[in-house]
Amino acid sequence: MLNRASVVLSAVVALSACAGTLANVGLPSAPRHPTQILVRFERTADAAAVQALKDRAGVTATLVEYPLVPGLACLQVREGEVDKALATLSGDPLVRYAEPDFVRSVDRRNDPLGVDVQSTPYGITMVRAPQTWAAGGGTGAARGAGARVAVLDTGVAFGHPDLPVPVLTETFIAGQAVDDLHSHGTHCSGTVLALDNDLGVIGVAPEAQLMIGKVLGNSGSGSDGSVLAGVNWAVANGADVISMSLGGAGFSQAFADSVIAANNAGVTVVAAAGNSASSNPSYPASYPGVISVSAIDSNQNLASFSNFGPLISMAAPGVGVQSTIPALLTQVTWDNVPRSANRMTGSAVGQATGQAIYCGLGGTAADFPPSVAGNIAHVRRGGGISFQTKTQNALNAGAVGVVISNNVAGAFTGTLNQSFGVPVVSISQSDGNALEAASGVVTTIGTLQTGFTYASFNGTSMACPHVSGVAALLYAVPGDHTAAQIRTAMEVTATDLGTPGRDDQFGNGLVNAEAARAFLVTLPLACNLADITQVGGTAELIGTPDGQLTVDDLIVFVNLFSDGTGCPIGIGTSSCSPADVTGVGGPPAGPDGQLTVDDVIGFINSFSDGCV
Repeated sequence: MLNRASVVLSAVVALSACAGTLANVGLPSAPRHPTQILVRFERTADAAAVQALKDRAGVTATLVEYPLVPGLACLQVREGEVDKALATLSGDPLVRYAEPDFVRSVDRRNDPLGVDVQSTPYGITMVRAPQTWAAGGGTGAARGAGARVAVLDTGVAFGHPDLPVPVLTETFIAGQAVDDLHSHGTHCSGTVLALDNDLGVIGVAPEAQLMIGKVLGNSGSGSDGSVLAGVNWAVANGADVISMSLGGAGFSQAFADSVIAANNAGVTVVAAAGNSASSNPSYPASYPGVISVSAIDSNQNLASFSNFGPLISMAAPGVGVQSTIPALLTQVTWDNVPRSANRMTGSAVGQATGQAIYCGLGGTAADFPPSVAGNIAHVRRGGGISFQTKTQNALNAGAVGVVISNNVAGAFTGTLNQSFGVPVVSISQSDGNALEAASGVVTTIGTLQTGFTYASFNGTSMACPHVSGVAALLYAVPGDHTAAQIRTAMEVTATDLGTPGRDDQFGNGLVNAEAARAFLVTLPLACNLADITQVGGTAELIGTPDGQLTVDDLIVFVNLFSDGTGCPIGIGTSSCSPADVTGVGGPPAGPDGQLTVDDVIGFINSFSDGCV
């Protein structure tokens, strides 16, 4: 029989051992929204007292309330007063916690544009999606029909011929439509469920339903407040899977609470592990209840950029992944002549018009004349000055857009290392020379969609939707499956990579849709307690009121056994007193009066062997 016990147990032991790694101590600082905070008030707090506290803290507006977590809200304060507001709120008994609204960004490495021909991307084959379709007889259910996946990202390119019409869409980015002028969200959607229509590519679950929540702006970034609004919307509207190819530093208790609430509502939550090639936790992937996905290449090697560590759940293809994108064109136009440009990563997507004022290298405030206010700043690349600094100096001077021209021949692109609220583009050296000579000419910069195409991207962002697609295939399997069952099916059956057993690079291994489906189909949903062999006192152990032992009972038992509190397996001990196991009535002890890892393995094996 498949050794399900050791695989499941290794996963929960690893989670238990890392329960203390979720704080922000010693980790890189996380970008924060300048005017928003997340606060959870006590449920019994008097409304008038809460309003008085908000007034004392300088809260100017309640932007969003999140029904998944009672008392949780996103509040607005004046710029520069975030820390003051947090200090006031955190010290009050009406508040459970108050924290910054951290900024999350897409987990993509690069985006070389290239039109694909009709094909099945290697990742779809590697996760054994075609075999899964065949195992189900090629029916709609075998291809994800009936499952609903919410892609929370930069939106979608409406009308892409290789994507289904979304069943629901919503934007959580003020002033921006759901349309994807970044390309990231459209790419991730295609990997989940691109149509089987002889065009371009096919997704993991080509007959699943698509929900699109725009939680990241066209710059590729968005705050936790926006992402949490998307999570609440997805759960409220019947999503089975939430796919988040986004992340960043900074632990949020509000987000952690929301994930648990989503899991309890039956929703599987999947997120990209991050692209910093480190074991530092990236959120939301590192929250309990989230399936954290690392990236591998076509040779099943860990991608050079992929995060790793004890919280990785499984691996999926994330290098050279072909999928759907909008065809976007960025231009700088003056004298009625459009010139080719590249949008800098972190730039706002939109249009800006004004006089192009030449500002040299843009390294100091003195480089920007007063005339740049309300106009477009043109700065040169170089001088040892980052694109981020040049752009920030331009904004400080009042610019409504920034053009960065090359200091050597040819074009270039790059990242601003943060999100900016104005368009920032790069142009070639020759075009920069011409624009400098015409300093003061009315210039327009902007990005527009010109059609639909395909591209190959790299990142854990690309690995995440492979797993989300597999989860959709499993939700389409007949039966009312829970989020815990879906996750267990994928983790237990993942194809082992690297060091035998669970490891920090690949987690439980490469997600295997075919094996996970077979596991879910053959695993009984319930059985009579009398059918369980080898373990005495099973009814007393679980204490199910209906006299049935279900898969959920098994998962709850394993999690309680290794939850890091009552029986802290993996944190310096290999056994505990049965009385220390919380939430389980009267677990049977071994001959020595101890409940050990072997006892749990025996119980799991008995469950899967004897439940007929």
